[in-house]
Amino acid sequence: MREYLQTWYDAWLKQHRDTNLIYAKHGDDVRLSQVHFVRDYLSGLVWSDVKYDDRATEPERSDCKVTAMVIGEHRSKSVRLPVFAFDRPDLGIQIILRDNYYNWNISVIAERPIACDLRGFPTDFSSAKERAEYQPRGYWGYCFFEGFPTVLMFGPHAIDQRKFSLWVNGDYEAYAFVRTLMLGVRQ
Repeated sequence: MREYLQTWYDAWLKQHRDTNLIYAKHGDDVRLSQVHFVRDYLSGLVWSDVKYDDRATEPERSDCKVTAMVIGEHRSKSVRLPVFAFDRPDLGIQIILRDNYYNWNISVIAERPIACDLRGFPTDFSSAKERAEYQPRGYWGYCFFEGFPTVLMFGPHAIDQRKFSLWVNGDYEAYAFVRTLMLGVRQ
């Protein structure tokens, strides 16, 4: 699966317009707050060096610029949710992420090792048991990878600085991580 975020979201909104799922509502409106967060905030960090008018337009929507792609789906709280991907081949980085209402799982693929200061984020195993039980392409810590393609499930940054995964708790930490990462990549 590989679909433009806004195109995926338009179809999701149409399908769920009469939903009673409380996690898919905001007041009386049906919406996914994580889509708004990725589209409106995280994409601003990822694309901050490209003028809005210079970004590609989604083929299906002439009024929308490409912000992110949806590359998978998963369910949490009975709601169908996206797995997002930011692709910046010009910077040599791809960021894959999903939110399941508990935490964000993020995978990073970079051409160069990510050497920026990631202190405060889970970049290593939290216990010896976790390290001993880790199998490549398997879950670890709080990285459960719901909806991720298997080839995008990595171990921590301490094992490989070019391909790694981690989890963060909530939108604020996701924003801080993506901001830190993008500043480091642009240096």
